[in-house]
Amino acid sequence: MKRNVVLLCDIPQGNTGRPSKSLTFGQAAALVAAAEATPSHAYIVASLLTGARTVELRALTWSHVDLDREPSTIMVWRSVRAGGDTKTKRSRRTLELPRRCVDALRLHREQQDQLRKRARDTWQHNGLVFASRKGTPLNPSNVRWSFRKVATAAGLGADE
Repeated sequence: MKRNVVLLCDIPQGNTGRPSKSLTFGQAAALVAAAEATPSHAYIVASLLTGARTVELRALTWSHVDLDREPSTIMVWRSVRAGGDTKTKRSRRTLELPRRCVDALRLHREQQDQLRKRARDTWQHNGLVFASRKGTPLNPSNVRWSFRKVATAAGLGADE
C-alpha cells in the first residue's frame, strides 16, 4: 500500500459522556478483597471478571447461569433497559466463567437460598441472580451506593 487510507477518512466526533475509568490490577484485587464479606461480593466479582454491564447483571436470571458444567457460563442476553434487551442484539453473548467467579456465584446462590427461606411469603420469585433481600430487582442507586462503599473500603477514592 502506498499511502495510509485512514488519512482519507473523516474522524467521527462521537458523543460526550462521563469519562470512563479503568482499574489497575492492584485496584481490582483490592476491590475484590474489600467486597469479600459484603452482599456485593458476587456482583463485583462477576462484573470485574466477565465485563458484563450493570444493566445486564441486574437482569441476569439463574436460568441463564450454568455453574454445573465445564466450563461454567453465563448467558448475557437480557438487560434492564426498556424492552429487556441487551444494548444491541449483537451484544448477546455467552461468557465462560473463571473459577473465582463460579465460586463467588455458588456462595451467592446459597446465601440467596437462605434469604428466600427467611423471607417466606414476602419473597418475589423473579429468578434474579442479583436481587434485593426480598427477591425484587436491584435499584441502580443502591448498586452504586454499595459499590462506592466497597470502593472506599478498598482505598479507592472518587478521583481514582
